[in-house]
Parts: sequence; structure tokens; C-alpha cells
Amino acid sequence: MPCQDSPGIRFTYNATVSVPNDLLALMSAENPEVKNSKGIYHFKQIHPIPSYLLALAVGDIEFKAVDKRTGIYAEPSVLAKAVYEFADMGKMVNAAEKLYGPYRWGRYDLLVLPPSFPFGGMENPNLTFITPTVIAGDRSLVSIISHELAHSWSGNLVTNATWNDFWLNEGFTNYFERRIDEAIFGKTEAQIQEEFAKRLWKMQLRKWEIQVRILI
Repeated sequence: MPCQDSPGIRFTYNATVSVPNDLLALMSAENPEVKNSKGIYHFKQIHPIPSYLLALAVGDIEFKAVDKRTGIYAEPSVLAKAVYEFADMGKMVNAAEKLYGPYRWGRYDLLVLPPSFPFGGMENPNLTFITPTVIAGDRSLVSIISHELAHSWSGNLVTNATWNDFWLNEGFTNYFERRIDEAIFGKTEAQIQEEFAKRLWKMQLRKWEIQVRILI
């Protein structure tokens, strides 16, 4: 640290993090699944990543596996609900591999953050950060996982060289998200999600138009 903030500049990393022994540290790398008595954790990210994908979280966090290569990290009060909500994670990874080739990052896990987390999700390698507000109890908002998972290919492996072309990152990922949803939940669900996205896009365009008129 510090690192160049450009998607075209990538690096591998090793890290050692020391925290109070009642807390667990996690990074966008290979992660522990349980706390240790010393509170010292070692991390390794063997794939080159840009600096915006370097992530660290520390808290009273527990882990539960969904299948052999996916699982959920969350605070104890949230963990059971999150495991139920995101039970299709493994199926999503399998469907994505059939569409776009091998998942190259080893594990794909989620960390459910506190409600103050200001985004829906963040596609940190190995460990997607996710808002608890998508835990609806009926798995109706899990397409966000399809999106963050899709970034494991479009964005985290291959992406735009500069921020000027960021649309390449999100554009391909949105398309890939729809294909994963279609494979898991059917074509109708994918079309519904696409319609929601179009409406949000049109709403945003209207906001920008209003802002431009005010400036003019």
C-alpha cells in the first residue's frame, strides 16, 4: 500500500492481520472459516487483482458452508437466515461455469455486512460483500448474487483497462447475470429481472435529464 487506483494495474498479495481474539478477519483471498485464539490471520491472493478488489472485514463473524466450495459468513444473529436465503449459491456457480468456463478463484463465499453497507453487493474475489437488506425470507432478491458472481469472470478476470470504459465491466456482467438467472430460475424470471433493470435505467435517465436542465 498505497496502490494505483486503476483497473489495468493488477497485483497478487499476501497479508497478515492481527485483531482481538474474539473477532474474525476476512479478506478478498483464501479465508479462514473459524476464529483462532491468537487473533492472527494470514491471507494469500494468488490471482492478480486491481486495487478496488482489495478488501478487509473484521467482526463477530461465523461461517456455514452451503456446499463444498460456497458458504456464508455473517454475524451469528443473521447467519441462519442468510444460509436459507442464499441456498442456491452452489447451483449458480455450476450454471455460470457451464456458460462461461471454469470458476478460477477456488471458493465463492458471501459476507453479509451490517445494514449500513451502502451498496447491494461488492464483487471482491473469493468473498462477495452483500447487504442484509436482500434477505427477504423468500429468496426473491437473490439475483444480486448472480450479478456479483458474474463479476468473477467479467471484471475480476477480464475487464476494462481504464475507468473511462467501466461500462464494459458492468455491461457484460448484467448480461451474464441474466443468463445465470435464466439457467437457474427459468426464462420468465430472467425476463422479469430484465424489465426491472430497464425501468431503473429509464428512471435514472430522467433524473440525469432533470439535473442537466437545472445546470443549464
